[in-house]
Amino acid sequence: MKQTTKIFAIILVAFLFLSESNFAQNNERPLLIVSFNMVSMADVGKVNQMADSIFVPILKELVDEGMLYSFGFFGHAWGDEWNSNVWYTAKDMASFEKFWDEYARRVNTRHPGAWAATTKYFQAHKDNIYIVRNQYPAAPTK
Repeated sequence: MKQTTKIFAIILVAFLFLSESNFAQNNERPLLIVSFNMVSMADVGKVNQMADSIFVPILKELVDEGMLYSFGFFGHAWGDEWNSNVWYTAKDMASFEKFWDEYARRVNTRHPGAWAATTKYFQAHKDNIYIVRNQYPAAPTK
């Protein structure tokens, strides 16, 4: 094996080993999931109305059932073009995935076509998942 290939293999193995332990430590911290959307200012009111009437009641149920720590919708009073957004906090990725499956199921069952009716106003969309380093008060431990 060439020397550079050996060095690359050692670095790759070390990276995978260290990443695994870092993931285990980070997995003990809650997640903040944020979905950013660009919506024409003329359509923000329509998107907000759909969020409030369709998505918020279901999200409240899922928080009350303990599937999600919290959620919120936010837009900017001043800022960039990402103006119609939602955040969720969850215990970990497995909890978030379980929540998301149930959330999508309930929305599709109760409001068929709601996702398409809302997302047609999105000019662009992006998601980010963050590890919460500090929070006060602390997240629930249930």
